[in-house]
Amino acid sequence: MLRRAICVFMTAVAIALVASPFRISPVNAADAAAIVEQIEITWPDWLPKPDQCPADLMPAHEAMFNFSIERCAAETAQCLARCRAGDAADCYATAIVFQKARNGRVPEALFLRACALGLVSGCTNRAAAMDVASDGNQCSIRTYEQACDLNDPWACTMFGFHLIRATGVDRDHDRARRALAKSCRFGEDDPACSGAKALLKEISR
Repeated sequence: MLRRAICVFMTAVAIALVASPFRISPVNAADAAAIVEQIEITWPDWLPKPDQCPADLMPAHEAMFNFSIERCAAETAQCLARCRAGDAADCYATAIVFQKARNGRVPEALFLRACALGLVSGCTNRAAAMDVASDGNQCSIRTYEQACDLNDPWACTMFGFHLIRATGVDRDHDRARRALAKSCRFGEDDPACSGAKALLKEISR
C-alpha cells in the first residue's frame, strides 16, 4: 500500500516536472525520437551516463537560467549542440523535449548534465526518476535535501514527502514543515506548491 502511494505521488511529480503548454508536432516528435535513438546507439563522450548521483554533481550555489522548451522543440538539434557546448538551460529544455517524445536514459542524462552545469532543477528531475525506480532511494533523498537547501521548490516538496512518509529517511514532521515552507517560491499555482500543501494537510490532521 505504501509503495502504491509513493508511486502515485511520484508519477504526479514526474508529470508536473515536465508539464508545459507546448505541444510537439508529429514531425518534430519524430525528429526528436530519431535523435534520441541515435544518441542511445553512439552515446557521445560529452553526455554523462545517468547512473551518477545528482547530489555529487550539484553546484555549490544556485544559478538562475532562462530556458525555452518551445524553442528547443522547434530547434532540437541546435539546442542539443548548445547543450554539448555547455549551455545548462538548453540541456534542461532538450531533456524535456526528449522526455515527451521518447522517455529513457537520454533525457535523464541531459537532466544530469544540466545539473552538473549548474541548473539545480536538473538535479531534482534526475533524482525524481531514480526515486520512482527505487522507493526511498538514498541518492534521491540526498539530492532533494541539497537542492532544497538551494531553494528548488520541487526538491523541497519531495524531501518533505520522504520525511512525512518515512521512506528512506526517519520520519520528521518538523523538518518536513521547514522544507515544504520553501515549496511555494514560484507562487500558489506552481504544482510544487500544491503538492506541498497536500502534504502539509496530512500532518495537520
